[in-house]
Amino acid sequence: MDSDEEAYWEELGEGDLEGIISGLANDAESITVLSIMMRSTNQRSNTLQSLVEMFLQSMYTPQKVIETLKRMVVSVSVNAIFAATRSLLAQTHRTLHSLGQSLLAAYVYDNFDVDLKTHEHKIKNSTESLKHLTSSLMFPLQHCASQEDLRCSEELWLKLSLNLRAEVLLKQGWKDLLSLQPDTPNLAGLTRHRLHEPELVEGIPIVKTPTMAALAMDVSNSTVAGNIQSVINLLKQGGITEPDIFDDPEIPDISEDAIMFHGDLGTGERLQAVQQCCAIENSPWD
Repeated sequence: MDSDEEAYWEELGEGDLEGIISGLANDAESITVLSIMMRSTNQRSNTLQSLVEMFLQSMYTPQKVIETLKRMVVSVSVNAIFAATRSLLAQTHRTLHSLGQSLLAAYVYDNFDVDLKTHEHKIKNSTESLKHLTSSLMFPLQHCASQEDLRCSEELWLKLSLNLRAEVLLKQGWKDLLSLQPDTPNLAGLTRHRLHEPELVEGIPIVKTPTMAALAMDVSNSTVAGNIQSVINLLKQGGITEPDIFDDPEIPDISEDAIMFHGDLGTGERLQAVQQCCAIENSPWD
């Protein structure tokens, strides 16, 4: 750097530097050029190339295109993409496994359809490319939830309406709500038609819940059998399997715990059908 350039950068204030940086941030071409220059001097400076890499991977870009962009220092190589994908999968597997074995996780799954395009267009096979799959998520239970709170499987089974030996509970409907307040005003001036704003007794704080994407499953959960496979597959991703099949001391025993699954109305109906089959055997786990 000569003396003139040195004097220029010394006279340049922080405000001028911020203006230059903000101008570059709004110029995608400048960012690309700077990223290529930084990559040529430091192989670890590959933020832009990594973002392009994940985009190319998600769009099923041909390897020849990726290698061409790699030579232009816009992307990384195909081998680097495969290595990054394997690393992310391994990290995700460890995270899901740890969360599932804590028994403080909730599971979510739903169906989605994928149209697998083919290079050869055939009229007869135009509808055979549609694939029915199942996506899934896991998220930790918040608000200081503990394993003791979920150790209620036996109690739930004793009160489940599908259990033939369940305790008979008095069922109440919406009409029973009418008897909570009299038709004529009471001492507080309340009737069944006019209630004041409810008083906050024990508010549940709002917290941010992280969600982790589990592996998609080649299962169609439009059937009862498909929902059973989805539940078993999701529990396996969380490190929970049959203790009799895998002799692993790290596998937790969930016979006394309640595991929560979330889905749409169709999921609820099919899981209730599974519970009806279990009720016939008089055991929630048979």
